[in-house]
Amino acid sequence: MESNLGNIIISAASGGTLPAIWHMIPEGVKSRCGQSFDRLTGRLTRKWDQEDKKKNADVDDDIKREGNKSEAQRKVLDLLVPDVAKTISADPVLLERATVEMMGDAYRKQENKDAVAEEALKDIGEKHTDSSSINEALDEDWLNFFSSYAEKATSERTRQLWGRILSGEVRHPGRFSLPTLRLLSEIDQKTAASFVEISSFAIGKAIYFPTKYKSEHFSDLLRLENAGLINGITSPLAVLFNKKSSTQAQIADEYFLVLIKTKENKIENLRISAIFLTDTGAELIKIIDKPQNTPDKMAKLEDVLKENISISSYTIHKIVHKNGDNLNYEMNPISSWDRK
Repeated sequence: MESNLGNIIISAASGGTLPAIWHMIPEGVKSRCGQSFDRLTGRLTRKWDQEDKKKNADVDDDIKREGNKSEAQRKVLDLLVPDVAKTISADPVLLERATVEMMGDAYRKQENKDAVAEEALKDIGEKHTDSSSINEALDEDWLNFFSSYAEKATSERTRQLWGRILSGEVRHPGRFSLPTLRLLSEIDQKTAASFVEISSFAIGKAIYFPTKYKSEHFSDLLRLENAGLINGITSPLAVLFNKKSSTQAQIADEYFLVLIKTKENKIENLRISAIFLTDTGAELIKIIDKPQNTPDKMAKLEDVLKENISISSYTIHKIVHKNGDNLNYEMNPISSWDRK
């Protein structure tokens, strides 16, 4: 990959939208960005081939056009079954119609892939601080599958979705598996909407819903389980706390910490009912626009805690700073409950 890759991509991108922060992006991300952009659009390869094409500038334009037309027709014939190809090749009108149809389909697919590539570039720029420094290239098989899905992205929303997937993979290779790509290509709108709705309730890979909510939304939750996005509907699951030396359990999201005590004042073998994201669900949730803070999420968790007869009390605190497992939080709780 050439050292001036940024300039090449800027000049190749239709909108020239590559952000000014390109120099801040790790080299591995830059290289994967070029690799994926070229696979979808072919613009980098065409740009690098410009010098070779200039060498043929003395060739008559009419001869060039005729050669291009013949090559396009030959490719169409190669894709057709032999008997049909023989028939079409003997009929200029049929040959012309087949060529126009094939080229039209190829144009639409390329237009979709170009749009996805542009969305990915935009997302990479916006999220450049969330990037891996590793220098490995993208998996070629992954790119092949991704390209086949991207060429079907006709709507703006779908193009944005696939663009975010590509951006995530470019910034963190291995973030999105092939099963996740396959599910995204097959998921229906109703299932997708249900998943977006419950995604805001996730705390890590766990989602805490009280019994009443799960009963009222059973069909939607079952649909998500059947789609391979969550577990814990047909077979109830729970978060298990098993620290013998601790007297309270902790559940934390990005903003709040819940401290939980039990009747025996120990948390060994404490189980709290929960629904869990599958690996695919956890991958998809990374590209969903979720509200930063959902008060209803904590309210549902509180209902779950109150349902659990082993729990005697809890307090909820606002997190001031979070660095991995190290938490700084306000000592005065914003909410508390004590079983009487």
